[in-house]
Amino acid sequence: MYEWHWHIEWQTPYEYHAHAIKKVIAEEKSEFQRVLLVELFRFGKSLIIDGKVQSTVSDEYIYHETLVHPLLLSLNSPKDVLILGGGEGATLREVLKHKSVNQAVMVDIDPVVIEFAKKYLQEWHQGSFDDPRTKLIIGDGYKYVKETKERFDAVVLDLTDPIKDSPSQLLYTVEFYKHVKAILKENGGIVTQATSPSFSLDTFSAIYNTLRNVFKYVSASIAYIPGFDSLWGFVYASDSVNPSSIAGKQIDNLIRERIAGELKFYDGETHEMIFSIPKNIRSKLETEKKVSTEKEPVAVPA
Repeated sequence: MYEWHWHIEWQTPYEYHAHAIKKVIAEEKSEFQRVLLVELFRFGKSLIIDGKVQSTVSDEYIYHETLVHPLLLSLNSPKDVLILGGGEGATLREVLKHKSVNQAVMVDIDPVVIEFAKKYLQEWHQGSFDDPRTKLIIGDGYKYVKETKERFDAVVLDLTDPIKDSPSQLLYTVEFYKHVKAILKENGGIVTQATSPSFSLDTFSAIYNTLRNVFKYVSASIAYIPGFDSLWGFVYASDSVNPSSIAGKQIDNLIRERIAGELKFYDGETHEMIFSIPKNIRSKLETEKKVSTEKEPVAVPA
């Protein structure tokens, strides 16, 4: 019998998900987080940060395509896009597939993660860090949003989960979303990853409701991510567009017209699926009252 090492990830205080590790490829520790690249038996190369699987080479495209394309396709030829987080470079990769994009500004707090990604995560970034449209900034995302003079058509928030007292927790608050709104061009929009409706439904719905207190149109999508062993939530917000109202056939036309490169997961039929929220989750979103604030920020279960 094999004696494997295991990665055990707690999804709630009462449940965990375990992966057998075939081998450890690389490990780094920065002032912000511990970064680990392993090969899992089922999912292949997998990025683990602070004990949580961030993405796996076998299914990362599900997360990144769902995060990026519904928003960008709902906008009218977005040219300037801001990405906060997204250290693997995969969100950047998807943004750069849009022919209209002239500039993709990516702000990440941790230079160790960026260098780690450039060296080990080629399957994720696929050279996107070297694209001439990319502007990479190492810095605090909240500080950048408050101080920048630039304006953007889209802001993509590919952040770590709002773990209590983590650097990203305040980037899920109503105060932060108001700062983001202030740097949007007219008719712009934002999207954020919004944790798991399976294991942190209260957090997912609170993020949704917080954005609803800032923007006119707010919609949510969900997709199953095998590497997370969970449904995952995404929330899109704008004062002018609503991705969920776009028909599947129109999405297919927009993909043909506006995207260069292959999409593995997202198309018109998938678009209609991810915005078809089950009744129990939909009811929670519709009735949620909690607003995440800097004084009382939302957090995933610890």
